Amino acid sequence: MAEQKGETARWAQVASTIFLGLVGLVFTGVLSVQQEKNRNAQVELQEKNRQAQLGLQLMSQREQSETDFRQKMFVVLVEKLLNPDVDVRERITRLQLFQHNFHDIFNGRALFDDLEREAEKKPTKERDALIDDLVSLAKEITEAQELLVGADLRFIPMTEGDNFTVALKSEKDNHEQGEEHEHSQEGVHEINIKLIKVRAHAVEVELTIEPRNPESRKRKFEVSYFDAPLTDNILLPDRHRFAITLKETNMKARPRKATLNMFEFPAGYVTTGYRPSISEANKMLRGTQ
Repeated sequence: MAEQKGETARWAQVASTIFLGLVGLVFTGVLSVQQEKNRNAQVELQEKNRQAQLGLQLMSQREQSETDFRQKMFVVLVEKLLNPDVDVRERITRLQLFQHNFHDIFNGRALFDDLEREAEKKPTKERDALIDDLVSLAKEITEAQELLVGADLRFIPMTEGDNFTVALKSEKDNHEQGEEHEHSQEGVHEINIKLIKVRAHAVEVELTIEPRNPESRKRKFEVSYFDAPLTDNILLPDRHRFAITLKETNMKARPRKATLNMFEFPAGYVTTGYRPSISEANKMLRGTQ
């Protein structure tokens, strides 16, 4: 009986040893598989990081190459545009190339005006053709900027001497808390436009912001076909931005007529090259929090 119990104990010990060995093998196998998965995941992550870094490097190099190319193009085109020895027709062609590439960052009004003065010196037929090309190019650029910004447009038909008041709605969160506009409705700017004089390719206007405010000042300026809204606009104290462009003139009407376009930018729109003051930058930052 004692021998039988001893034999059973030995078999139990053997079975226990075998079981522990099997458990160890299984654990080792599972651990090896997990370690292999971890290694594969780490390798995959490293590869993704490498590809991301490579992508960023390629994008940075492409941006730098494009910047260098645009810089060289800018210099060459401006030199040709400002050279009075170059034929006017060729300079207008250069202006087209210039505007199609730099209209959003450079105000080309002076270039248009200079070429218009040169065109005025030509015989009537050639003069008219050259000026028509300048006006067509300017209108094309203005329409492209309107589509680019997605601005709200208001066409205003006017006659010399007319006054027209426009109410521009501003975003409520553009105003400082507690700020009040005594002479305008809450969240609304009143803009009064008076058409003083109409010429063939430009008009003279008088602008009054918040006309019900006795302290408001009148501003007289010219609006031409050659003005582009992205580079020639008005910024109000609450960062509401708008521009006035010329749609068309009617020199045959008596009194003369013109159609203006009130170009209203989306709330918070920041144009290229705009440098806000420290207080304005703080307002922008608070508005995004």
